[in-house]
Amino acid sequence: MMAITTYEFIYLLPLLILGSAIVILIFFLLFNRISTQQTAMLAIFCLLLSLVSSTCIGYKIISGSDNDALILTNLAQNVDEVTDKPTEVTDDINDAATNEQMLPEMHTVELPPSMLNDGASIEDDIVRNKNVILTLFTIDGYGALYTSLILFLSIIVSTLAATWFKNEATHHDLFYLMVLFSALGATTLIYSSHLISFFIGMELLSIMVVGLVGYQYTQKYSLEAAIKYMVLSVISTSFLLMGIAFYYAATGELTFSGLSYQLSTLSSPSILLLLGVCLMLVGIGFKLSYVPFQLWLPDVYQGAPTCVCLLLNTIGKIAIFCAVARLFLLAPIVNNETIRIIMTIMAFCSIIWGNVFSITQHKIKRLLAYSSIAHLGYLLIALIAVQYQVLALETIGVYLIGYMLANICVLGVISLESCSNAKEDHDNDVDLYGLFWRRPIIALAMGIGLLSLAGLPLTVGFIGRFSLILLGVTAELWLLVGTVVIVSAFSLYFYLRLVIILFIKPDNMIKTNLTNTNISIFAKFKQIGINEVFIVGSALFIVFCGVYPKWLFNLVSIAQYLTPQ
Repeated sequence: MMAITTYEFIYLLPLLILGSAIVILIFFLLFNRISTQQTAMLAIFCLLLSLVSSTCIGYKIISGSDNDALILTNLAQNVDEVTDKPTEVTDDINDAATNEQMLPEMHTVELPPSMLNDGASIEDDIVRNKNVILTLFTIDGYGALYTSLILFLSIIVSTLAATWFKNEATHHDLFYLMVLFSALGATTLIYSSHLISFFIGMELLSIMVVGLVGYQYTQKYSLEAAIKYMVLSVISTSFLLMGIAFYYAATGELTFSGLSYQLSTLSSPSILLLLGVCLMLVGIGFKLSYVPFQLWLPDVYQGAPTCVCLLLNTIGKIAIFCAVARLFLLAPIVNNETIRIIMTIMAFCSIIWGNVFSITQHKIKRLLAYSSIAHLGYLLIALIAVQYQVLALETIGVYLIGYMLANICVLGVISLESCSNAKEDHDNDVDLYGLFWRRPIIALAMGIGLLSLAGLPLTVGFIGRFSLILLGVTAELWLLVGTVVIVSAFSLYFYLRLVIILFIKPDNMIKTNLTNTNISIFAKFKQIGINEVFIVGSALFIVFCGVYPKWLFNLVSIAQYLTPQ
């Protein structure tokens, strides 16, 4: 096994910080009882420290791209000069020997193999210098970007949970420990370039989600949701593990690059290989709740705390999807026509199912559960059209960032309106009546998030949806493109209905004293905490990226993935 140098050790700093934080928190829980507030502060500090390290690593990787390109150009020119003029050097030596002149002692220098090969090998060496390639992980701009998003979301979940637990005197240390474990599992997933690390990260994330879903077991439907998720998670894990075993039996490889090589060299895929891929798709389909593996999702969302729904809907989905996208980008799985047809059917059914069943929902969490089925169905188009790598990566990045910001706005507001000592969270649509007249700031932010989920113009949701349609047209996926266009117009009903509910003035509001009402409304603008800052900031980013999306495309395009060697 290849040894890890100090240089490579630094690039694994986000994982090491999260692991160290977990060990420290377990030590405090075992030997020194600390309060819930202190536990939350420790968890948030460690997540913030890991976020800073991940951002610095990403900046270091991305900022070195221009310098590496310049070095690559100079090296290629020097090699071309040496290889294009070998005869001139030979002629000079022969002339000197003919004239019986004393030749000076010549010191030969052995060039590295990369200097003697073509430009592609030189480019590979430059890429290796700015990225770290290990057996289980690949540290590149792609991983640094989505790891930073995951850690940022973990901080938001922790702050929302602290507000959600504010009315309870009991200790909730284990909650933040499980949040750290889930962040570690998600980070492992994103950096994984090996099916073993892929499996470990996915299971670490899934096990923690089981505990988080059923954490507040006194609430209605909580234990039911935890049991359903646990049973179906075990079933999906069995399918995924069996698929990996068949995959290994057919190709003899577990690394993503090895799978790419084996699949590209095989003349025709074997039955064992196709069976392994299909079993892996079943396991991944359960985790991402694609049709027909989606029936558990609404019940789990309804029974879980709202902050845990945010974690499951963003951290869980983004981490798994990014890891699957890296696998599909490197291993040409969708080149097989059978697999391509299966994924097209899954995407089509998920889009239809998610939008149709969202119409009848009156609970916001159940509505967002069905909505997530549809949105992940949209994103499956990018995996089917994965041969257009740059466009597919940009589409995935823009869509996931917009989806993340919209969920922060919607689920963050519901979490602020709820508390842990109630029987269930205030996620009914009737609970949102007149929210603007009670809390105008977060009501506006929630409205912007709903409009972004609907894909209306001037929001980042529209930019992501348009990029997805453009990618589908480029790949000639006409059935899926037509479905997205029609269903997007169809889905405006249940999103706009919630937006209207936010601004309906309640009947019991005093209408005679308009001055006092306006004073009370403006007084609400002063009640801004850290959670309100996150929610309002996400809403502002939704509008800013919808009006000026160029910088977002630049961010996603420079955070490219690296092919592991």
